[in-house]
Amino acid sequence: MISADFAPNETLSDALLSLKLLFKPRAWYEGRSLETVRTYLGRLFPGSTVHLHLSGRATLNRVLHNLGLPPGSEVAVTGFTCEAVVLPVMAARLIPVYIDVERETLGMDVSVLRKRITPHTRVIILQHTFGMAPRDRDGVLQLAKEHNLFVIEDLAHGFDPSDSQKYAPSARTALLLSFGRSKALSSVFGGALITSKQSELKFDRTESLPRVSNGFLMRLLLYKPLAFFIKKTGAWGIGKAVHHMTKSLGLQVAEISKNEKRGVYDPFLDAPYPNALAALLAKQIGVFDINIKRRRTVSEYYRLNLRTGGKEDIRWFGADVPFVRFPLLVPHRNKLVSFCRSRGMYLGTWYTQPVAPYPLPLPSVMYIIGSCPVAESVCRDIVNLPTLVSDGEAKSIAETINSFYHA
Repeated sequence: MISADFAPNETLSDALLSLKLLFKPRAWYEGRSLETVRTYLGRLFPGSTVHLHLSGRATLNRVLHNLGLPPGSEVAVTGFTCEAVVLPVMAARLIPVYIDVERETLGMDVSVLRKRITPHTRVIILQHTFGMAPRDRDGVLQLAKEHNLFVIEDLAHGFDPSDSQKYAPSARTALLLSFGRSKALSSVFGGALITSKQSELKFDRTESLPRVSNGFLMRLLLYKPLAFFIKKTGAWGIGKAVHHMTKSLGLQVAEISKNEKRGVYDPFLDAPYPNALAALLAKQIGVFDINIKRRRTVSEYYRLNLRTGGKEDIRWFGADVPFVRFPLLVPHRNKLVSFCRSRGMYLGTWYTQPVAPYPLPLPSVMYIIGSCPVAESVCRDIVNLPTLVSDGEAKSIAETINSFYHA
């Protein structure tokens, strides 16, 4: 089974480490792995302080509350995003203001942002969609400086570690990372806030969040071995049955809760980052450079081998980044997804609506249809291809897509 959505990072060694940790409860909450992760991130972003939490959305929630903004303050967010960005904004009693994207990088369009800043605007969440920096990132930062706005630069989709020093935070900026199961570095759940030592954000180190329960953490540690088994046996139908059974038995923790799917912030991930998950992350950090190279190679292969031209054209994005998912704009998106699925290839569809996932009710997150026309157009046409795959798998994906459009 080849999938862009389901467990894109997981290997046998990840699964075995997770199983090993299941039987080492003394290392679940405290240990050296937490410091390993902090040290690594501190080297990527020199002169910074690293704050770890159980999820990116919990991290964002804590930041927004720490800023102490008046209720009703406005937060500019990209109009091509997910509930994990918007729900923390609303939980802090702030108002999300959606900014349309520019087609080149799907990043925030600074010309639209300029028009939508009001006296109530206090924060910009600058998303690097699919790991691509917004084309006019400097323009957004300059605009924020002119209006004295705090910027949270959202690198949750991924980033190139060789470029990380470009994003070093300042007193009025911070970086948000995610280590969710579909991100470039995955520990099932996890998030980090990177702040400068001069940051206006002042977290009380004596503040303690309740840690997750043993049972909850056990379920998180089961994810990697289960996911690896499901993917390896998917072609024979066994994986699908196991996936359904383990979900029914409650052995898997959903990436998005039922409350979140209804448009309500769920505090179930407001917890410290446990050492066991940090150990899983440290394992992936050890091969991060190798995986970055593989993602870049596969992305370039797609560019060179996906056929364009003719009546029904496909389009990709020119950024030279190690995509965690390679985004394509295609005609007949749903038919293509079904065609590939029938051949054992599960394409991703980040995002099918401006605030994902569908069927999240858009009124519940204050999104007005028509407010971000470029983003809405992209949502109708986008698919994402897996990039942490072998040469043979990349070839099969490209040939299957080509055969759909050029049969």
